[in-house]
Amino acid sequence: MKRICALLGALALLAGFASAQQTTSFTSAELNRRTVERRAVDAVIWGLPLVGEDSVKQAAFRDGKANYNDIVWWPQGGGWKNQSPTPNVNARYMYFFINTKVDGPVVVELPPAVPGASFYGTIEDAWYIALVDIGFEGKGGKYLVLPPDYTGDVPAGYIAVRPKTYNTMTLLRSILASLSEGDVSAGNALVQQVKIYPLSKAANPPVQRYLDMTDVMYNGLIPYDETFFSSLARMINEEPVQPIDLQMTGMLLPFGIEKGKEFKPDAATVALLKRAATEAHAWLVEKATTDVTPWWPESQWDIPTPPITLPSGVKWKMPNYFGVDSRAIALSQYFCPTAKLGTGSFYFGTFHDHSGSPLEGGDNYRLHVPPDVPVREFWSVTIYSLQTSSFFLNAPNLTLGSLDKGLSRNADGSVDLYFGPKPPAGKESNWLYTQAGQKWFPWFRLYGPEKAVFDKSWKLPDIERLK
Repeated sequence: MKRICALLGALALLAGFASAQQTTSFTSAELNRRTVERRAVDAVIWGLPLVGEDSVKQAAFRDGKANYNDIVWWPQGGGWKNQSPTPNVNARYMYFFINTKVDGPVVVELPPAVPGASFYGTIEDAWYIALVDIGFEGKGGKYLVLPPDYTGDVPAGYIAVRPKTYNTMTLLRSILASLSEGDVSAGNALVQQVKIYPLSKAANPPVQRYLDMTDVMYNGLIPYDETFFSSLARMINEEPVQPIDLQMTGMLLPFGIEKGKEFKPDAATVALLKRAATEAHAWLVEKATTDVTPWWPESQWDIPTPPITLPSGVKWKMPNYFGVDSRAIALSQYFCPTAKLGTGSFYFGTFHDHSGSPLEGGDNYRLHVPPDVPVREFWSVTIYSLQTSSFFLNAPNLTLGSLDKGLSRNADGSVDLYFGPKPPAGKESNWLYTQAGQKWFPWFRLYGPEKAVFDKSWKLPDIERLK
């Protein structure tokens, strides 16, 4: 027995030696390559909010010729050329960007609502952390966005906003009660009263610049290629590193991203980073269709965001962990989450038809919207590409909703909407385009959602595939 035990021990030692030999068979170049690829995929997932907001900002600067404190906006509701993450063309979007490292404290002056027109938006830090909703319930005010290291007093009459970053983005929606000439005029006049300026110039604010993006190709989508890392490196250099991120910023060192240093990857590293970004994008697209928040039992409609989003208040911080994956999955689809959920608006999404099959751009579908949708303002349905989380390029129409004058309604007030590459005969007014060869998803938006939405006594039927 002793001999057998000794033999077994010797065999175990040999196996361990063989394993060690196998481990050391990796060359230095192979180990470095594998480390860079592995860390780079995780860097995309971790850094997606920072790069996502920078992408929308760079589009304003590049495509809109904007500067900090300028307002880029879509006065006609926008079109397919607004390539932002899941934009809505029923509300007239306004974006503006502030950098308190450049300007010090900055004032956001918002007028109160008027009959027929109002605002609803959110000021976000550079990581898309919602800081405060503005315009809710028609309220105006003077908001003062402060630098993260600000220790001075806040002047009387201002509402302090304290981001942990120098950069902020605001998505502001100009919302009209209807598309009547009077409401459109009221909305335009209200927009002209929005002002953004440094506090240091409050006694004599500069003339506000409004840049019309109506027919401008505005590419604010996240670049899932090697340029993702150039954006990430730039933003890490611009912003304070939060304590929660110190470990991750240390894991960026193998491919050359370090605060205070220029990012200059060689050609071999660029190729690895490009491949890693492509892999991360594929993972995010796949997860977007599965990591969702179910709403109604036995329904294909979900809240289009991972399950921890709502319990965490769109902060993704749980008692025992921080949901880096969930944050990336959510913000790969949309941007600028609200500070308070379900107040001004509420969204449903789906990636599947009534049978559970993926929504395909080459097939035809119908959605039956029941009468009396429980909203104070309006509802709408908008179509997006699963690959980009934005509009199909050159799409002839993008959205339909209760404000559309030409929408055909059934006798009981319900509405049948149709989706596909071509409209069914006689249904052109109720049809939305999908692109053959691509998967797609809709968002069903409710502005001013009422109690029946939240207690689930109202239910939206599934999308039906037509033969």
